[in-house]
Amino acid sequence: MSLKIPSGVDNGKRLIIHGQGDAGENGGPSGDLVVVIHVEPHALFERDGQDLYCAVPVSIAQAALGCEIVINSLDDKKVAIKVPSEIKNGQLLRIKGEGVPLAGSARKGDLYVKIVVQVPQHISQKQKDLLKQYLELENTPENPSLIPLSQLGK
Repeated sequence: MSLKIPSGVDNGKRLIIHGQGDAGENGGPSGDLVVVIHVEPHALFERDGQDLYCAVPVSIAQAALGCEIVINSLDDKKVAIKVPSEIKNGQLLRIKGEGVPLAGSARKGDLYVKIVVQVPQHISQKQKDLLKQYLELENTPENPSLIPLSQLGK
């Protein structure tokens, strides 16, 4: 016997196949087979209802200047994302209709992409020189003010 699992079905959903269970008592009709769905977690996407969440790294320059990046969606479709200039680390961008389909419907949830600004681990001397020039232009205070952790978001 094969069973068609509808796309977008959620964890814990029960599918009932009438007449496919154990034989009834005293020659009665067979009972129903109840199948409980267990959805395995994905390596890159997290699900919340019909919405999906993932994270994508961008460089400091990409975050400051803005850029367009291309990622693969859950169904391996190429999705272009416009990252606005001056985006903050941890900010979420929403891509409508790229989430999980609603079972029995053509409607899909949304995909939320968390921007992770990455500091380079190894930089060339030229990059160091350019960053020093930037630092001079930036005029960063030597004694910055503390920020409450509650303002950072989690």
